[in-house]
Amino acid sequence: MNTLVWALVIFFSRILDVSLGTIRVKLIVRHQKFIAALIGFIEVLIFILVVSKVIRDVGNLLNVIAYAAGFATGTIVGITISERLGRPIYTVNIISREKWQEIEQALRDAGFGVTRLPGFGREGTVAMLSVVVKGENIPKLKTIVESHDPKAFLFTHSVEDIKGGFVYGVKSKI
Repeated sequence: MNTLVWALVIFFSRILDVSLGTIRVKLIVRHQKFIAALIGFIEVLIFILVVSKVIRDVGNLLNVIAYAAGFATGTIVGITISERLGRPIYTVNIISREKWQEIEQALRDAGFGVTRLPGFGREGTVAMLSVVVKGENIPKLKTIVESHDPKAFLFTHSVEDIKGGFVYGVKSKI
């Protein structure tokens, strides 16, 4: 095969290899060990074949660039596939000292389910609002919160397993 064809084979093989790796990690987190193991086998098989070709001809700059570019592109492709396969759901926690009532009401008015918890921070009593939401709706939630309290403290947690309750942006299939 000519040099350009080998570079393309390396590039696309690396995209496949890295994409599979990203999906495999997601499956491990979901405790799907057998599918993850099968994907890992295929991933490593592709990796060994491709890296051995690049190392055998390490002086071929085109192959090295194809390898690196395939890795970078595979990362993007893998994350994109992973996002589409899963339903990224998050818990967003909002801590506000003074404006929590306004934030809570505005979020409820916008259709979000809100759970309020009392808390004690460095500067005294606070309220922590907890909202479970699809990832794509986080910008809307942040806009609402920031419009009422620009100093509010927000942090998110990825939710891997869920049962019952209300999740904004998800039909009640859960």
